[in-house]
Amino acid sequence: MPVEDLAAVHWRRFVYLKLARRWHALWCRWSPSGELRSVFDAERAFEPTGKGCSMQVVYHYRDERGTVAEGPQSGPWHLTEEACSTPHGMLHPASPEMTTLLLPGGPSAWCMRRSPAGTPCAAELFLHHGDHLRMSAGVVHSADGTLQQLALVREDARGPWPSAAAAEGWSESCEAAARSLAGVAWQSTRVGSASAADAVLLCAGGTVAVVAPTRRVANQPFSSAAAWWPPQHSTADSGEGEAVGGRRLYTVEAHWDAEGGLAEVRWLVFEA
Repeated sequence: MPVEDLAAVHWRRFVYLKLARRWHALWCRWSPSGELRSVFDAERAFEPTGKGCSMQVVYHYRDERGTVAEGPQSGPWHLTEEACSTPHGMLHPASPEMTTLLLPGGPSAWCMRRSPAGTPCAAELFLHHGDHLRMSAGVVHSADGTLQQLALVREDARGPWPSAAAAEGWSESCEAAARSLAGVAWQSTRVGSASAADAVLLCAGGTVAVVAPTRRVANQPFSSAAAWWPPQHSTADSGEGEAVGGRRLYTVEAHWDAEGGLAEVRWLVFEA
């Protein structure tokens, strides 16, 4: 398939071309050791426009900044195929050095497209559960390769936190704990193959794990990942109106090659 056709197919995976959604977020950031650095609320709103979609982020800080709805981090931005669709993924107007790789049904990864040794690297990894719940994990490495920050954004389309998701058992806890997940059975995943060289942060009451190398090694491939195990009694469907039975474990991974080029994004679902 020609590159132009692949780019067009990829663009059509952007669910907000047809779906209006306002995500109400609880946003937490931690040090790699699990020390809480900041917590705030936000709204991420998407509205189809016919030629693409508009996006705006409203931040509700819990300090003197209050609500921030304008500026370079808020938009609104207008995402169109002509401006944002490329052979390398979907670009965001606010961050041309980043690219979004879209997977069928909504999971995605917003990553630095190129991050050679000596430059910082950032990624945000998105997972969905049913129509109403979404989460993303953020990973930031500094220019010297040191893991700088880990983040979790819990989102519910039904309303602000404390949301219906909290009543269903998805923890609002802002606590996180560093753990090692090496030795678990599902070694094919990035989370399952975590080692002593990784920071592994358990958060949201143990329902989310974020994994990233504590330090990037120059001229070596590297990757980051997130895993999410939503509460069993949270409402979800298959995306086609069918009920989901049992529990699911979702993982999403971003991999860079030895030269710092974004090489692959993987999404896996495990049925419990």
